[in-house]
Amino acid sequence: MKNALLKKTNRVRRTVNPEETFMDTQNLPGFDRGRFEGVLEQPLGIIVFLLLGGFFLLTGLFLSGRAAYLTLVKGGIYGARAEENSLLRSTIVPERAVIYDRFGELLAFNIPGFRVVVDSRETDPAYLRPFIAELADILHREPSELQFLIDQQGKGREIVVDLVREWDVANRIITQFKDISAIRVEPTPLRAYVEHPALSHVVGYVSRVTKEDVENDTGALLWGELGRSGIERTYDKALRGVLGVKIVETDSQGIVISEGIYEPEEQGENITLSIWAALQKVAYEALQKIVEERGFTGGSVVALDARTGEVLSLVSYPGFDANALSRGTPADIVSQTLADTRHPLFFRPLAGVYSPGSIIKPFLAAAAMEEGIIEANTIIYTEGRLVVPNPYNPDKPSIFNDWKNHGAVDMVRAIAVSSDVYFYIIGGGYKNQEGLGPERIRSALTSFGIGSRTGIDFVGEKDGNIPTKQWKAERYPEDPLWRVGDTYNMSIGQGGMLATPLQMARAVLALANGGKVLQPRLAGTISADGSDAVTRVPLSDTSLAIAREGMRQAVREGTAMGVADISIPVAGKTGTAEIGKTGRVHSWFMGFLPWNENPELVLVVNLENGSAKNLVGATAVAHDILRWYADKGRSVIIDK
Repeated sequence: MKNALLKKTNRVRRTVNPEETFMDTQNLPGFDRGRFEGVLEQPLGIIVFLLLGGFFLLTGLFLSGRAAYLTLVKGGIYGARAEENSLLRSTIVPERAVIYDRFGELLAFNIPGFRVVVDSRETDPAYLRPFIAELADILHREPSELQFLIDQQGKGREIVVDLVREWDVANRIITQFKDISAIRVEPTPLRAYVEHPALSHVVGYVSRVTKEDVENDTGALLWGELGRSGIERTYDKALRGVLGVKIVETDSQGIVISEGIYEPEEQGENITLSIWAALQKVAYEALQKIVEERGFTGGSVVALDARTGEVLSLVSYPGFDANALSRGTPADIVSQTLADTRHPLFFRPLAGVYSPGSIIKPFLAAAAMEEGIIEANTIIYTEGRLVVPNPYNPDKPSIFNDWKNHGAVDMVRAIAVSSDVYFYIIGGGYKNQEGLGPERIRSALTSFGIGSRTGIDFVGEKDGNIPTKQWKAERYPEDPLWRVGDTYNMSIGQGGMLATPLQMARAVLALANGGKVLQPRLAGTISADGSDAVTRVPLSDTSLAIAREGMRQAVREGTAMGVADISIPVAGKTGTAEIGKTGRVHSWFMGFLPWNENPELVLVVNLENGSAKNLVGATAVAHDILRWYADKGRSVIIDK
């Protein structure tokens, strides 16, 4: 141990100084001290120094400037882009709810289709402009229209620019833009309709969003298509539902890592209409037959459930192809529809206003009874015309002609044969017989809802008109004075009186059910006992019963004998309303069955603008509809 310590103690650490190294090199052979030391210590030249300094200075300035630009100028853009590249929000469009008839028959439903999406989150919109023109060409759209839709939404959004039903079109887009990820085709359900024009007006149709839609509501772009008419338009929001949001997480390469529902979409509400599709088709075909055979411009049919007031049928002729208008193709069908002078898009039962003519006579008869103007059994002797003396020119009396000399008639007979003279007298008075006068006529008709909108759940309903002295003064300022002749014209449903077919159907429904004026509904509910009646007419059961009896006699032996062979007893009234002095008329039928107990069906038919020489009109249409109901349809609806 001691020797070991001694050895450790005797070990000496030696340090070599750099100077010694250089001193020792003098002893090396061939060593040139001056040359070696000159290499180590010789200073750089000024040019080299300036070049190197300038290089490092410029490099630093460039990198600093670029960093400042990216941070201050582009920082927000790249920050947003980085965020969107990691989390993308996508809109979830719920499938549009379907529409059924009262028995569950599908009227409007969905089929597989495609939506064309331009995603400006992935690509600068300016870069896409040349491709938008190519896309518009495939879609048969104007490039400016598509560009407008994109510009309205701005950057960083998904924009649905069109809807496509045909696979060949979708496939062409997919193929042509396979390298442009911002233009894509996605599957989506699209609207389709039952292939029958009878239902086109009621159900309506949807079509793709237009520039005008976006100008009114930019949110419309998210849906792609909107309701344009009918129930599709009236209940558009309910059928659409509520949009949802999906969050998609991607990595820096754009590869989807995960996705999930952020806000779930809400499906729209399926709608069951009160419409009876089978009756609707029968009514349309009956209407079409007579309109085309007899040269009318168009026509309408309204059928109501007399027990509840529900709308069973609303038909307008001519109809249109809802699928073609929804798709926009075939182009020839669409252009023909829009150019048709008969206006097939016009919904006549609700928006068409016509002089009702003689079908108002039962209502006036009931009012005259109620007011004590005349008794039901009072006889009036008609002579085919009413002559009113002219105090200013006795040689030129005013003459109001009847369409026929009916001889002696009481109230029931006058309704049955549609005596104009009888109603001239009880409406405007004559000699010793008092008349209702314009105010009481107006009051009676408006109590049945004639002249005013029914409030049905359907867009586009129009008011009618019950003439007043003020109305005449404003309408005819060159002849503002109300004369007895104006009251006479009013008493037979002319002289400026206007009503829609639906208004007349509601009125005869009140006549049939004992005075309850109901608000017709297509998708709403109506109480079975009529307890939700809007109003009740201020007429006694006796007065209403006389009017109904007159309508029954019209079928047995009067102007409505064309429906006398129906197996269920019908009460009806016809009307012919002149269109000025054109020789053209509107033809009417209104009625209900069974006439005497628990009525089930109310029917109104209007044929528009036909020849006054026509001997076949609305009654022929009513006959075919009522016969089908009595022989085939009644058992279906009564059992339900």
